[in-house]
This record gives sequence, C-alpha cells and structure tokens, in this order.
Amino acid sequence: MTNKRGIYAAKFLTYLGVLAILYVVQTTPGFLSIFGVAPNLALAAAVYIAVQEGEFIGGLYGAWAGLLCDLGGFTIFGFNAILIMIFCVTAGLLSIYMLRRTIQNYVGMVFAAMLIRGLLDYLLNYYMWGYEQVWRVLTGQILPCVIYTTAASPLCFYLLGWIYRWFSEKIDPQRSVS
Repeated sequence: MTNKRGIYAAKFLTYLGVLAILYVVQTTPGFLSIFGVAPNLALAAAVYIAVQEGEFIGGLYGAWAGLLCDLGGFTIFGFNAILIMIFCVTAGLLSIYMLRRTIQNYVGMVFAAMLIRGLLDYLLNYYMWGYEQVWRVLTGQILPCVIYTTAASPLCFYLLGWIYRWFSEKIDPQRSVS
C-alpha cells in the first residue's frame, strides 16, 4: 500500500477492529474477571486513540467504544457513548495543548474518565433511587472496575502504541515517531 489514503483507511479500520475485539474480550463471561469485576478495555483504548490522533478522531472512536459498551450495559442506551466521546475529546485536547503523550498522563486520563463515569453511573442509576445499602455497588463493583481498568490500561497503551507507530512508519518513513 503505497498510497497514503489507503494506509489511513487501513489504520482507522484497524482501530475499529481493535476496539471491537477489546469489547468482546471485556464482555466475555469469566475472562479477565477478578471477583466478578472486568476492566473496561474499550474505554482505555479509545482514550489512547484520542491522545494520539486528536480530539475529532478521538471523539469518533470514543462514541464507537461507548456504543459498544451500551450494547452490553444496564444503563440508558447512549449514556456510555456520550460520556466516552466527551472523555476522548477532552483527552485529545489535553494531549494537544497541555500534556505530553506519556504513559503516566494516559493512565491518569483513563483513571479520571473511569472515575467520573463510575460516579455518574452510581449517582444516576443507584443512589438517586434510594435503594438500601447502595454503597455496596460503589465499593464492590464501580470502584474496583475503576482500579482494574486503570491497572490494565498500560496494555492498551503498548498495543495501540505499536499499531500507531507501525502505521506512522508506513505513512511517512522519513519521520521517526516517538
């Protein structure tokens, strides 16, 4: 593939495929699950794409990852799509204007996105309705998912980093990508 348009298309289709595969992995019963908690790998991957590709492309992939999460979630359809899109646009803008593209900043953005998403989910789906002992959902499901996703996010960083560098070398072999 010597034409850049084809390489870009392959790159973005690869991102779509990786997000879909990570969604399948995160929703496979018992796989990667620790005490009934599984990481949200689709969100972590979408944030990485936003950090590398910018706010517009990141927002599109964030919406795609959110739609995938909405398929298997128990929230109102579109809740994850809108939130993850906002997180990815924010991550893209932060990486362009304020933060360096380091693993520490990436992990911090994943942690912040998961924490905000989890707290909004808790507030809107549990706490607001006044269920008894609702704090167990927060301490037994939501916060462990935040921690697990944050701990697993470096895997997405290195996997998608390898994909990003591979395509960047194909697009512009003269320029070295950091």
